[in-house]
Amino acid sequence: MRRWSEVAERVAATTRTSEKTRILADELCALGPAELPIAARFWAGRPFPEADGRTLGLGWSAIAGVVARVAGIGPDELSAAYDRHSDPGLAVADVLAGRSDPPSAERSPSLPEVAAAFDAIEAANGATTKAAVFEALLRRCDPLTATYVVKVLSGELRIGLREGLLEAAIALAFERPIADVKRASQLVGDIGVTANLARDDRLAAVVPRLFHPIKPMLASPAEDAAEILARLGPTVWVEDKYDGIRAQLHRSGTVVRLFSRDLNDVSDGYPEVVAGARELGWDGILDGELLAWRDGTVLPFLALQARLGRKRPSARILADVPVIFVAWDVLVLGPDAREGAGAEAREGAGAEAGEGAGAEAGD
Repeated sequence: MRRWSEVAERVAATTRTSEKTRILADELCALGPAELPIAARFWAGRPFPEADGRTLGLGWSAIAGVVARVAGIGPDELSAAYDRHSDPGLAVADVLAGRSDPPSAERSPSLPEVAAAFDAIEAANGATTKAAVFEALLRRCDPLTATYVVKVLSGELRIGLREGLLEAAIALAFERPIADVKRASQLVGDIGVTANLARDDRLAAVVPRLFHPIKPMLASPAEDAAEILARLGPTVWVEDKYDGIRAQLHRSGTVVRLFSRDLNDVSDGYPEVVAGARELGWDGILDGELLAWRDGTVLPFLALQARLGRKRPSARILADVPVIFVAWDVLVLGPDAREGAGAEAREGAGAEAGEGAGAEAGD
């Protein structure tokens, strides 16, 4: 993890995207199959894969309490450090630099050990147990390593590294076409697995799998209709954009799951949609939108907000704000879907008609 942190520092120190890509590519191709996926996920600023619904459940208050104990300081000193840097990782490095017994860089935990600690934090029951696991990890970290452990854990990497640059670095490291890397990343939903697939030259083997959410292709801006036609071709199909939330519907037999744009399973929040989809006569994956709907009319997004974040909506909220699913794209359809193979998602699957219409309303 110390070496990973040093590379992250070098990436943060340059503003040139080509240099960021080269630095990452050099490091990626030097990693083995066990460390490569972890390193890639951490550089994406995530402790877990994007398609993994787990969360660590360790907030800043718990992190700050552990840091204060390890550094032997009061909470006010850490607050002052945070005020100086406005960055949790840098604040932690600041106060840990004054430890009386700092661990050497040689004692730094390995990438697999940090990943295992994150798994243990997520699996632990209760804030006290989670904090104890984090404290054991932090006590092994020198200030630089601690900086980036906290940055990844808190989702605040802040080194100027977009996912597109990371995908470009993977393509460069293993001499694979960038389009193949992007496609695999979209279908797998895990940049770490994508990195290993690129390493082993298995990107072309990736196909959509039922109940494994596909990263959606999002709209991108265009200046005018002429630019849209130039990008998409002479024939463009246009459809209405409703004011709802993006979702994927996966169905196999009577098993139906809904996934949000950020790849979380939201099935329990929309039981009427799940029940309705069970009555359909196909297996596959649809991309579309959840809409508040009553009496043949789409309700304003403000009404739909009453359903957001509810894992098990009450009978009253189901009656007050009924929801439907409007599909606009078929990603997988047919008998192979049951086995998780399915037809490969066509290029641009999930993109809104017109592509350049701008950001999705209500998302």
